[in-house]
Amino acid sequence: MRILIVTNGLYDFFYSLQGELLGLGHDVYMLHLENNYLEDTKNDKKDTLLGEECDLVFTANLFGDKIKKSVLNLVASFNITCPIISVTWGHPVENLKQLWQHYDVDHVNAVIKDLRILFWSPCEKAALEYRRLGFKSIIFAPLGLSSKLHTYPFMQWLKPKQATTNNYMELVKKSSHHVKKNISQAKIIYMGILPKKPEVIDQQVDLLAQNMVEIAIADPTLSRYDMDQLWTFIYSKPPSEQARLFLQVILAYRYYHARGTRRGFVHRLKKEFGKEFLLIGDDWMTDNLDAEPTQSIVARGLLYHHIPVSVDFGSTTFETCFFPRPIEIVRNVGCLLSYRHYDSEYYFKKNADSLVFNDQEEMCEKVDALLSDPAKRDKCSEDLYETFSLNHDMKKSLKLVISQAIKL
Repeated sequence: MRILIVTNGLYDFFYSLQGELLGLGHDVYMLHLENNYLEDTKNDKKDTLLGEECDLVFTANLFGDKIKKSVLNLVASFNITCPIISVTWGHPVENLKQLWQHYDVDHVNAVIKDLRILFWSPCEKAALEYRRLGFKSIIFAPLGLSSKLHTYPFMQWLKPKQATTNNYMELVKKSSHHVKKNISQAKIIYMGILPKKPEVIDQQVDLLAQNMVEIAIADPTLSRYDMDQLWTFIYSKPPSEQARLFLQVILAYRYYHARGTRRGFVHRLKKEFGKEFLLIGDDWMTDNLDAEPTQSIVARGLLYHHIPVSVDFGSTTFETCFFPRPIEIVRNVGCLLSYRHYDSEYYFKKNADSLVFNDQEEMCEKVDALLSDPAKRDKCSEDLYETFSLNHDMKKSLKLVISQAIKL
């Protein structure tokens, strides 16, 4: 099958995707919408195809709000007539924002059908929400762990377990990022953003989002999809307004949830562990927290592998525990300690008891346990890598979404 990958950033995922598709025997080409490329990484194939020559197209955020020109014109310019698989980074409704700003839900469904687009959601509950809002062309499948592209320790120039702070410092000196302080004392790392409050929030939406966040924090296993008050509110509005209102709710929910979880977790880690906790992200200065700037993919991989414990508090865009950041930590054989989600047991399996926490107290207890027992920590990391590889391999998801797409 001739497959075209249309990239717009997200190179770690797309180069892994390319490698897995080549491994499955497909002829794969890439078209870059940006001029930025992965450090020290080359395309397997430098030529590209026109859309009309393809049997299948992979992309992400094709319908996102950052596309400058009309999304329909963009698709038309590729001459794509074959099925399109569009990975929805975030909630699927956000990926359709450009379309449903101008059309109603029924028309959007018609456009999707005409274009033969299958939306691939990595979050099961987000896919269910999407269908509940009236959209049809959606499939849930985990992103999957790929062995085809690794940052560190699988780079040829450095062998496993050889990462040091000096390696990191030398790497950063060669990049556009500059470290403000010595990170040799770091034993815990978190890399992420603190979302800003939406500029305009309807009062009713604001109160609803705050109430939902209180419920979610009280029970981390409860998904937003399962909250009756959300759907009571959405269904009380005309069908043509439901998708727009839903997006307003999840944007407000995202802000309040991050304030109540990741902000609280970060402040607690700073208090308990001081200089042993390394915070990375460009948005934390507004919260009066000292943080290192966002790092390149290669530098991130080295950090995740070198620093004993990598904490994760969930994605701000959807609710699954299995999304790019934790996948990146695990594939670099880092020790992932994760805030609980509804699907934590499904992905972590036997490692959930050691690597999943419910609140600040349990987080600090498990950080201490992992730091005090290096042998157990390494065993957990290796077990989780094996669990992800065996049960959540990217090939499985690719076979599923491709089989569904070619039926369109």
